[in-house]
Amino acid sequence: MRYLYIILSYNANLAVTKMGYEMKRTDFEVCKSIFEVLFQNNPIHKSDLRALTGLGPRSVNKWIDLIAFIQSQPKLKITKSGRYQILELATPSPDEKVYPENIEALKAMKALLNLPPDELKKKLEELG
Repeated sequence: MRYLYIILSYNANLAVTKMGYEMKRTDFEVCKSIFEVLFQNNPIHKSDLRALTGLGPRSVNKWIDLIAFIQSQPKLKITKSGRYQILELATPSPDEKVYPENIEALKAMKALLNLPPDELKKKLEELG
């Protein structure tokens, strides 16, 4: 019995197995194909991306929206504890530079907030 070995094609939404049956690509394969096309053709029109990946118009929009959403999120940190994985969103590091202007502004705001209410009202009227 002869088997037909065909390399999985990323140019259609269906992949051909070694037995010749067609099956849907996994989400990972679709995402990988999008990035492979983007790495080779950067920048690219969405219609060209659609043609090169074999996705329909709705699918391309769905995948681009999903990828853009994921990229806008904080980085996911995966650590291993024994045989389990722990998922944690990495906290963005605050700006480490301290500017003198910011410190002076904070001191002035603190001084205003420590004033009695009637004096605070006078100062705000003078400033405003």
